[in-house]
Amino acid sequence: RSDTWIDVYDFFAGILHFFFFPEGLEEFHWISDRDGHQHIYRYDYDGNLLNQVTSGPWNVIRVEAVDLESRTIFYTSAEDSPLERQLYGVGFDGSGKRRISEGRGRHQFDVSPNGDFYLDRWSNTETPLQVELRSTDDGRLAVLEDNAETTRFSEAFAYSPAELFSFETSDGVRLDGSMVKPPGFDPTKPYPVVLSIYGGPGSQQVYDEFSTDFFNQYLAQQGYVVVGLNNRGSGNYGSDFMKIVHRRLGHWEANDFAEAGRWLASQPWVDGDRMAIMGTSYGGYSTIFTMLDHPDVFRLGIANSPGTDWRIYDSIYTERYMGLLADNSDGYEASSVMSMAGNLEGHLLLVHSGMDENVQPRHTMQLITALTEAGKDAELRFYPMGAHGAA
Repeated sequence: RSDTWIDVYDFFAGILHFFFFPEGLEEFHWISDRDGHQHIYRYDYDGNLLNQVTSGPWNVIRVEAVDLESRTIFYTSAEDSPLERQLYGVGFDGSGKRRISEGRGRHQFDVSPNGDFYLDRWSNTETPLQVELRSTDDGRLAVLEDNAETTRFSEAFAYSPAELFSFETSDGVRLDGSMVKPPGFDPTKPYPVVLSIYGGPGSQQVYDEFSTDFFNQYLAQQGYVVVGLNNRGSGNYGSDFMKIVHRRLGHWEANDFAEAGRWLASQPWVDGDRMAIMGTSYGGYSTIFTMLDHPDVFRLGIANSPGTDWRIYDSIYTERYMGLLADNSDGYEASSVMSMAGNLEGHLLLVHSGMDENVQPRHTMQLITALTEAGKDAELRFYPMGAHGAA
């Protein structure tokens, strides 16, 4: 039971929500966020709680392996930072917890069934992707790829590493972000900014990882500072941070993107009159919502394949976060961008494909109608072929 929604967590890359043990060991484990963070709980077959296996102000991301002989669970954790992923081991009773992976950054693991060995793919903002074969007891056994050529390439050409930053919103919430600055960045000069976003519930955009997005690099080479943000609604900062968006999607996401824009505009190296916001799918929705709800912040918005009204989107997604329409009609109305169409002040580019089966083209078509009726103009790029994301 939950006052908001119940997430379904991924165990062993496809076994969902909980896992059972062989006959003779009659217990099961599952992940719950009942204490405000995602943790592992242990029950017997009568439904009695045996113990909470993990605890603390951080999230268990997923269980990677279980060693029945040593009664050890191996799991990916955000304990060190929401921007990192590290491998940990812990006993069924919660004892003996230890960090296994090494090196700051975002790690992704393939762990052997009993947890003896694992492949570790990891990077951080200064280190390109490393691929290593490791033992959970003895550490690194072999380096399979160190991407030394990537390091030489980035040093020889106009590559800009991602930089992590954080700031505090006007209501006292600290948000994490990343930025890619133009090559030869001069802090005494003002630069235009592109805030590139997604922002959907439970997602996460910013990690401590090596930047490989070619479009971000292209924009930086054209002189833009490219910024990403872990807004409220993002996962792995605790349930309160993520589930504040419940029954009113759009509001807090747009609030935080506007807060980021205002914070950036206060920096001496940002041209506050030349800031743009762009995103695809939920990011397109958030782009429009931000442009209309905070029209004084961004001068340009690019919304690719945007949703515009949750009343015409997939029910399995929408009702998880918004509830039933009959029970939350005011929330649905407040989460639609239609009623705000008259607020548009900046330039808005809408992009959609005619064969988008996810966010159907009618989302964009009805927004164009609402903008026209409000006497507002927007640019439209419509692609008869192509699926979601205008691809």
